[in-house]
Amino acid sequence: MQSPITGKEMKLVMESAKLPFRKEEFEVMYHYYLCEDSGEQFTDDILDSINLNQVYNQYRERYGIPFPDEIKEIREQYGVSASKMSLILGFGANQYRLYETGEIPSVANGRLILAIREPEDFIKQVKASEHLLSLSETEKFEQRAKKLIEHREKNLWEYLLVRQITHDDLPSEYSGFHKPDFYKVAQIISYFSQTLGVTKTKLNKLLFYADFGCYKRTGYSITGLEYRAIKFGPVPAEYDKLYVKLQEDGLVSIEQRSVADYVAESFSGLQPFDASLFSAAELSVMEKVRSNFGKISTSDLVEISHEEDAWIKNYEDRKLISYQKHAFKLKHFS
Repeated sequence: MQSPITGKEMKLVMESAKLPFRKEEFEVMYHYYLCEDSGEQFTDDILDSINLNQVYNQYRERYGIPFPDEIKEIREQYGVSASKMSLILGFGANQYRLYETGEIPSVANGRLILAIREPEDFIKQVKASEHLLSLSETEKFEQRAKKLIEHREKNLWEYLLVRQITHDDLPSEYSGFHKPDFYKVAQIISYFSQTLGVTKTKLNKLLFYADFGCYKRTGYSITGLEYRAIKFGPVPAEYDKLYVKLQEDGLVSIEQRSVADYVAESFSGLQPFDASLFSAAELSVMEKVRSNFGKISTSDLVEISHEEDAWIKNYEDRKLISYQKHAFKLKHFS
């Protein structure tokens, strides 16, 4: 970005700062452009978005308030319109739709929305609103919720496996403030495997750089996966279970192949890559990861990942890696 004062290219600066929201302060990695000649600081829409997203995300996490994609998904699983969901929960007429588009609910409203993720709790809210609904609507919504309960009970093993992989599914600083999206993981595998030979170890690093690189640019991960620091660098926290599920769901193929003097698992996506599922920012990050790391050997990529603050600060205790603390410090992704 050029300085409006001197016309010279300005330096992008990132530094720790505290920003206020709803009478509280939140520590963020504040982004701004510095005009070195005048000492003035400037931001643009992109930097404002990164700075504000960090605040809003931490506020939602601190108070257990669901994110917009979660809010929409909760409603859609019951086949309820946004206006009708507002009625059932006792919100203003258009309030639920506003929450879906980014307005942050009050703590009370946020926790109520989060509670009705469970069909049993949604049924309670429907029953409490019977006087506002027609008989057919009440029956329809209750039946939809009961079918979800039945499906969960019939597929208990899959339900428990998903809970193990996602660690209870709630967006946090460890998931990049996104709900885990397994289909997006499979799509990224399809994207990389189109042109690259992708072994498990290399795939783990490509996913790490894609997710943390996207967070560095936007304040959100792509997949919602958590990552852990282990011997061979940062990896999805439950990658073995994750890949078993993707294979069982028919989304990826895993084959044994010889690499140098050992046998490795090679991954291929089974679904055609659909770019429409990703934002322009996500696609740009994925392309940069492919161009930066695609031709690098697995062993070299492991060594590169060992230079990242995300690995260095968490390896000793094999801890989960915080996107908020480490994504902005990525050494090998700009």
